[in-house]
Amino acid sequence: MKVRHLEAELASAAAAVAQPHLDRLRALGVSPDTVARINLAYPAFGIMEGEIDRHGDFVPGPGVAHIVQPVVERKQIIDLVAWRSSNPQRWGMRTGLGWLLNADTCFATRWDGQQLQLHASPLAWLKADAVGGVILDWDAPDISWLRGFERIRCGDAMLGATLSRALYQRTRLPVIETEEMRRAA
Repeated sequence: MKVRHLEAELASAAAAVAQPHLDRLRALGVSPDTVARINLAYPAFGIMEGEIDRHGDFVPGPGVAHIVQPVVERKQIIDLVAWRSSNPQRWGMRTGLGWLLNADTCFATRWDGQQLQLHASPLAWLKADAVGGVILDWDAPDISWLRGFERIRCGDAMLGATLSRALYQRTRLPVIETEEMRRAA
């Protein structure tokens, strides 16, 4: 799926946001200032109907309303994460390319010695003033990049245990072959 298509989907979803949606987020503990602050290059969120299929993909179309948020890496939208306010621990991905919500900001902190803050869900991230990130795909090979942080702070014990298991999993290494030049005598 091309970037422009994701941008168009997000723009359409952002146009569907109405006052009851904003009121619901506020009732869940999300500050309006947070939504306004993260609405920079892309809208902070939108509302889109659809379903999350058995593979964890979000499929727009007939279904129930979901909150969709942009997943951005290197300042470019690569995915959308969709979730329902009634069950924020379950989400679906639009393209399957995104693995970390707020990746650019998270990895910028690695270089200046700050700790990484992780949250258990996109809603928890919004409630925490959109500081840190959310691991969206626990099977992504890029999770190994988190080993580069000196300290990672998790929003709850279950998230910490899941992260520990993910980082301590055995790393698959490729078969490394070398070619040597042989000289004939």
